[in-house]
Amino acid sequence: MKTLALALALLAVVSPAAAQVAPRHRLTPADAARLLANPAAQDLIAQKIASLASIVLDTKIGPLAALTDPREDVRPDDTLYSIERRHDRDLDRHLYERSHRAVATAGSIAGGAVTERPSCAARLPVCAPRSPR
Repeated sequence: MKTLALALALLAVVSPAAAQVAPRHRLTPADAARLLANPAAQDLIAQKIASLASIVLDTKIGPLAALTDPREDVRPDDTLYSIERRHDRDLDRHLYERSHRAVATAGSIAGGAVTERPSCAARLPVCAPRSPR
């Protein structure tokens, strides 16, 4: 499981989305909440996350892992994927399901934040809307 966490952390760093130009139309928090609450969008986002994670999981780590902890059962030609598959035969399905749950949770949190923002802004200056840059 530590390997999967490392792979997902690497995924966040190497995400192609970070290299894309910002869209001309800025999404509002309400737009993001609606998008993340949409089951079709959740499915598509979860598929993309699982696909990107698969790319990272195909990284060969056998030689490197042998240097860090020779007692581990790591073969020279192992990838992150092959190691995780030994522990979880349904890795692909579980990766998709966890990604889907995370996106759905993000949608719920975003929806709650959008709903609470007006009452929060009345109490806390940090919640007040910022002017666009």
